[in-house]
Amino acid sequence: MYHTNAELKTAAKNSLRGHWFPAITMQLIMILISTISVGADYSSSVISISLIVNLLSIWLDVGLVSFYFKLCCGQGGSAGVADFLYAFRNHPARFLGNYLLQLLYLLPGMIIYFVGIFIAAIFFLSGTDVDTLMLYLYGDIDYLPDVNLPSAVAAALVLFILVLTIAFVLYAAWISLTYSQTTRILVDFPDLTVTHAYKRSSQLMKGKRLRLLGLQLSFIPWALLSVATLGIGFLYLLPYVGCTNVEFYLDLVQNKS
Repeated sequence: MYHTNAELKTAAKNSLRGHWFPAITMQLIMILISTISVGADYSSSVISISLIVNLLSIWLDVGLVSFYFKLCCGQGGSAGVADFLYAFRNHPARFLGNYLLQLLYLLPGMIIYFVGIFIAAIFFLSGTDVDTLMLYLYGDIDYLPDVNLPSAVAAALVLFILVLTIAFVLYAAWISLTYSQTTRILVDFPDLTVTHAYKRSSQLMKGKRLRLLGLQLSFIPWALLSVATLGIGFLYLLPYVGCTNVEFYLDLVQNKS
């Protein structure tokens, strides 16, 4: 029988007991790395640094999963900041491939979405004066020409973009939920290939996507409270969520087996 969300969260808090300091330390490191990446400007040298930092964060995030795995499996004595090195010690190319494969799964939806937006933009711009529009695009004038579209066409464009956006969000959510367990599977089975991990994640999540979605949504009040504390609350929330996600995975494996 599957555990309830409350039971998974209680198990996560029990696993974190006595290990909050290394958990918070590791999350602070990840926040710092994310800040460096987001804060990069558009100079070529800084972009290169940003790419390296993003690549590093993929592997370090795996280390966080390994850390929470140890806590949830009763191996807290060996868990610590050194777990950041887990991906580097266990076929780092697998985890990079995991990240790239998920992007590849999202690619069809992204292509359809942006093609749809492009088509909508063409219809929208068809209501402008072409000569004035060309002057604006070449920078000869500073104002965008007025758009004169029939109200029915304008409403149809708005509806089209809305439906397209909702469809893309649902597709991305489905992909994310279906393959949400791949990193944990790769940590749990160090010799498993990425493609097999994706198949196994799909099998584990069959019929359980809404269950995971509900679990993630249940953290929204905590997230709002963390924002209200100027972000300090995230130092508690992020380890809590990370450990709960591992408990969710272990619960799936135990029941599916």
